[in-house]
Amino acid sequence: MRLASLFVVLAIYSSLGCRKHRSPHLPRPPSIAVRPRTPSIAARLEVLDRPRLADHAYGRVGDLRLVVGDVALTIAARPDTPGHRPLMGAIVDANRGPDDQPDPLLWWRPTWIDGAQNPHPMVAAVVDIAPCPDRSDGVVRTATIDGVTLRSQVCAIGPGSFRVHTTARDLPADATLADDINPGSAAVRVEGRDEAWEGTARTGWIELTEHGTTLRFETATTADARRSLVHIAGETFPAAITWLAPGATSERTLTVRPADPVAAAPRVEHATLRLAFNDRQGGDVPVHVMFARAGGADPLPTLDARARGFASGRSVYLLDGHGDVSLPPGEYRVTASHGTGWTLHQSTVTLDPASVVEVRAALRPVLPPDWIAADLHLHSSPSPDSRVTLAERVGSLVCNGIGFAVATDHNRITDLAPTVHAAGLDDALVTVIGDEVTSAGPTLWGHFNAFPLRASGVGEAPEDAVPAYYDRDPRALFAAARTAGATIIQVNHPRMPPSLGYFDLTGFDAATGHARDTFADGFDAVEAFNGLWLQSPEKVREGAIDLVGLARRGLRVTATGNSDSHRLVYEEAGYPRTWVHVAPGNRATLGARVFAAIARGDTTASSGPLVALEFVSNALDGVLAVHITVTAPAWVPVEHVELWHDDVVAQRWAVNARLTDGVRFETTAVLRLDHDAVVTAWADADAPLPDVVPYPQARAVGFTSLRYFDFDRDGRVTISPRPQAPP
Repeated sequence: MRLASLFVVLAIYSSLGCRKHRSPHLPRPPSIAVRPRTPSIAARLEVLDRPRLADHAYGRVGDLRLVVGDVALTIAARPDTPGHRPLMGAIVDANRGPDDQPDPLLWWRPTWIDGAQNPHPMVAAVVDIAPCPDRSDGVVRTATIDGVTLRSQVCAIGPGSFRVHTTARDLPADATLADDINPGSAAVRVEGRDEAWEGTARTGWIELTEHGTTLRFETATTADARRSLVHIAGETFPAAITWLAPGATSERTLTVRPADPVAAAPRVEHATLRLAFNDRQGGDVPVHVMFARAGGADPLPTLDARARGFASGRSVYLLDGHGDVSLPPGEYRVTASHGTGWTLHQSTVTLDPASVVEVRAALRPVLPPDWIAADLHLHSSPSPDSRVTLAERVGSLVCNGIGFAVATDHNRITDLAPTVHAAGLDDALVTVIGDEVTSAGPTLWGHFNAFPLRASGVGEAPEDAVPAYYDRDPRALFAAARTAGATIIQVNHPRMPPSLGYFDLTGFDAATGHARDTFADGFDAVEAFNGLWLQSPEKVREGAIDLVGLARRGLRVTATGNSDSHRLVYEEAGYPRTWVHVAPGNRATLGARVFAAIARGDTTASSGPLVALEFVSNALDGVLAVHITVTAPAWVPVEHVELWHDDVVAQRWAVNARLTDGVRFETTAVLRLDHDAVVTAWADADAPLPDVVPYPQARAVGFTSLRYFDFDRDGRVTISPRPQAPP
């Protein structure tokens, strides 16, 4: 039976059905002839009647499920959506049990590798139901990819076990078959290597483990598996695996089983640290608490089950500001914070065996109330490269003092609002649906945030609801985002290797404003400060300079700073953040007011100080007076303040004032101008931040969006190219 169209797939669904009842929206199918057979495996085929919604689970209405026992493989059987990653014929899910559960697989599909080591992955032209050797039903995928015809059959061979047999016709002599396995954020093991392996490993098996499930791929003979992880700054991100199968025939088996139980940690006598943090009025303050052990390895605190929050690494997040923490005996430095807009508490405690020690403190806000802390670039478990649950993501934002957040999972719609509401945090956090439009295809263009976007509709897969991203140039990417309803398009990490930075990929030169013809101007904001650069102030300065380069193109864009958080204690939510100067109003209108402020450029990107810049003269005589204010809690170091004229530091001040909570620096400065200009205020410090994030050299940096000065009053701000240095 050929599944060449969605209509046929739906007809098969109506007769086989994933549910016992028939959907009233589908026509009654014609009768299907059944051939007599006596299969040895009790396998069955079903058709999805609803999209898969679980973390790292893919599958759309009309996709096939090959079920044996309590395990099902989902195979993409319906035509791919234009502008989205082509996966027809790929195995996109391996699920245990009847529920929609997360799993350790994004996709698994055949590919062939040419002599130059370029992959040619299968995108099936046809998905068939065909008998397996034991006469049970299996699934056959066929396609001709760049002159090579691939045929691959999936059969059940036992409870939780499957065999995939692939053949290639017209395979060049210097080419080979292979498997394209994308494990997302799952732990990956191969023969003789630990989970951090990359490069080439000779192996007869590959195991993926996540969410309590293990997938074990095996072959009769060992073969090379290749994997190149993505390394950016001090962080590592996952990557797909290519598993070679020399020759024109490949046979793999897959076993899906519960993950091995984690060995119990040895019993160690612990002490209890009782924490409670409030504001001046006695109200609870959500906090992120970091623990550093004197003269010892990083501790792994355990949070009492009665507390609202969670532990991660050497820290805990307390949504109500209080809870009991279990730690081994020893001396600890305790740092409790609520983000860079509040005071923090630091103390040293000594815990004796079986003791109970209390730490209580009051925290208070420091910054003006008309600025709201926003994080406009965040990831959680729906992203293929994140394991942070929605509840953990919401908790991390609230504990770090973020009041406005945009969910931007990679090419997938995520709505954090129900999780916020379920946690009773509506008064603390407003969220908006967005998407990190992650370009894919033969040519990469970088990553772009688009928001606000609508939620996925009933029966719509979250990956289908996002703007088109596959094989689209920048103009088409931006147009698709606007069509999807986005009023803000933000260029993310514009100069991030490898192949992630839009400015690098399009040859944008900040000194002249020139770029290749592929560069498109249709964006509103630039993530000039990304969380991976917390320890790299020179990269942050590069981001601020790029804003001036865009002004040389005649563009007015807004500076943002965002965590790009994929984890919890590393890539910490809210570090950096975008301080947004919002007009007064109620919480129901906060999103609209934030978007309006971003559109007019009323923002500061910051990992510490809030920097504000205002023009205080009309400069009719060429004398421009500006007022600079730098505000921060005492624990945030502020050592230097700069006033930029274009991308040149026009004035610089050393900050030697006593450390205090509130205004740390304030001045009115004068620039004498005889042409159009852009102006920025910048503050930083050489001393690192205290232990609010686990990076030892995280730096406090803050800078404003550009202010535009139209000297000749012609309605445009024209910025000259940067003067070339003498040879």
